[in-house]
Amino acid sequence: MTLSTPRCFKTATAHGRLSTRYGLTVAAMAIAGVSQPSLASQDVAKDIGVVSAATTVTATVWLKGSTYKDLDDKVADLYDPESPGFHDWISPDALASLKPSKMSIDAVSASLSGLGLHVDKIATDGSFIRISGSGAAVQAAFGTTIHQWQTAATRYFKATSRPVFQGAHAELIAGVSGLSGSKVRPFVTRQADVLHRAVPSGTVLAAGADPLDSFTTNCFAAPSTVHMSGFGVSGKPPVVGGEVDAYYNGPTYLDMKTTLGRKICGYTPKQVIDHYGLAEAHALGWTGKGETIVIVDAFGSPTITADANTFSRAMGLPALTASNFNIVNSDGAPTSTDPDWALETSLDVEWAHAIAPDASIALVVTPSEDPSDLALGIQYAVDHHLGSVISNSWGYPESAISSSDAQILNHVIELAAARGVSVNVATGDSGDNGVGSPLGAPNVPSDSPYATAIGGTSLGIPSDSGPVEAAWGTYTTGLGTILIPAAIPLTNSFVAGSGGGESVFWKKPRWQRKLPGVGRQVPDISAMADSLTGAIVVETNPNSGATDFFTVGGTSLATPIFSAIWAIADQAAGEPLGQAAPMMGSLPAFAIRDVLPVAGRRQSVTGKVTLQGVLTNYTAAEMLAVPASQTAGFASALEYVALDYQGVEYKPGYVVLGFGLDSSLAATVGWDNATGYGVPNGLLFIDAARQFARRH
Repeated sequence: MTLSTPRCFKTATAHGRLSTRYGLTVAAMAIAGVSQPSLASQDVAKDIGVVSAATTVTATVWLKGSTYKDLDDKVADLYDPESPGFHDWISPDALASLKPSKMSIDAVSASLSGLGLHVDKIATDGSFIRISGSGAAVQAAFGTTIHQWQTAATRYFKATSRPVFQGAHAELIAGVSGLSGSKVRPFVTRQADVLHRAVPSGTVLAAGADPLDSFTTNCFAAPSTVHMSGFGVSGKPPVVGGEVDAYYNGPTYLDMKTTLGRKICGYTPKQVIDHYGLAEAHALGWTGKGETIVIVDAFGSPTITADANTFSRAMGLPALTASNFNIVNSDGAPTSTDPDWALETSLDVEWAHAIAPDASIALVVTPSEDPSDLALGIQYAVDHHLGSVISNSWGYPESAISSSDAQILNHVIELAAARGVSVNVATGDSGDNGVGSPLGAPNVPSDSPYATAIGGTSLGIPSDSGPVEAAWGTYTTGLGTILIPAAIPLTNSFVAGSGGGESVFWKKPRWQRKLPGVGRQVPDISAMADSLTGAIVVETNPNSGATDFFTVGGTSLATPIFSAIWAIADQAAGEPLGQAAPMMGSLPAFAIRDVLPVAGRRQSVTGKVTLQGVLTNYTAAEMLAVPASQTAGFASALEYVALDYQGVEYKPGYVVLGFGLDSSLAATVGWDNATGYGVPNGLLFIDAARQFARRH
């Protein structure tokens, strides 16, 4: 098979503009509120110059397989109910025939060696060759200049132009990875102070204490009125100051009387199972028994088994043992750890187990967060038949990743789909990634036409008709402290939200032909993801060694939840159902709950601010500076917080939180780029999905 080049719909110049804009937006988000720390760190990376001639550089060279020109069409037929080949999965032997021949492997290896490069490893299936060499040799071999970049945590190489092999047999090489500087990142987010990203300490148990006593799902209360009076200053230029008397009225988030010791918003497995109507499925014995959920994460967590079992004991779940939990190193053990990935690993394992308690879990740990290593993790899981559902809670924006890395990830996910394995991928936590438009906004590899892209929602959001599940997208506006209120409450910012949009890398697959645009549309389906209404996770604190309970979110949470539900659907069907995405638009309406704009006119914060004797009435939309694309529906709530006053001390004050405001993405009736088709409707979803089992 020939690995095709991504089908881009934008010019290189336009793509470059997207990348620049992304960097500026993430920097702004990092200042404004909760964002992905790892993505923000990319903005402070420094180019420290051209790699020295003697410095050792490594890369991965991917080889083309035997020509199988109709593979794309063949895989499309696998997921077309009208095709005679529907769900007639391609056998391992047939896929093996697509791998590079020994003659090709030997020819490319000899050519690489002839250019002074060392062949460190050849994949058992011949799909790639790991090489190393001096900076001078690697730059000459691939016709590019390589710079070193330095962040606070690491140093990496980045080519200034697309690497193109200069030696013999270049026609046998599909691409080169490891020279792009791209590092995919996990999408887990801890619940935090939305103004200055202060993460609360986890709950450490006293002897005999119930850890769940510190959490609540009564996260919103009836409207209240707060009064703030004093000399105030605006938070934006032009600076305005003067005597301020302000009244704000609206629903409240959490306890309005205290910040210390108040209960945290966080859901238990039982509550999530009930919310998504899965208790009925469990009662039928559909609990994932006989299925294996594969989780692919970089670095892993050194305490994952102990943490997952502490979680299981607290939540009344079966223990994870050697019989139902397996940790596999896909390409050697990692030589370091990473706190973000450790938390991601804890979330993925604990919540896949929570939703499908009788499924086995295979945790595939990759040695780094390089896209090629994670691609190999997926490939390893498929080649070794570890399970029929793979959960990936990580990615990187299309606007900031190389096309070769996107191409390689898409390739291994397509081969998984060909084998009947569903690869479910988080869409990300930064809305449109700062692109300002759905076009070009998705993350890789959720944009793959062969993956199922999982978006996110918020739970229990106040609306005019009661609590609802809303598209996840949070805005915030600071109202100042009680004694120093904001003169003009317009210090707004987008905090976080479900990723989505239209790919500029990949065309729409056949099963999205009724959707708008020409590129792959993301997401396909969603589940809970907002950390402000998130789920409880257990992790050992690496500094204190204590076992902490705290709330997390992100599409990292939605993805293992959906992956577990899909494993249950496989169990109910009695066979692998393969990629989930193509079925979402064909399921009956009752199987998926549509996520609609929030009708929150009577359930949002309004303000009356008197500045130097002049009264101004503020609507919720004015306070949050809601963009025109989002005025179809949202809700807001007041939160009592400890505000950082001039970087010296903390003073009590208030913020307005806006919900259902996902950058340029928005919920609508039917499919939309914020939530896909909606959220699974429990037993009805599983029963409808199993009807797609292969015809016998």
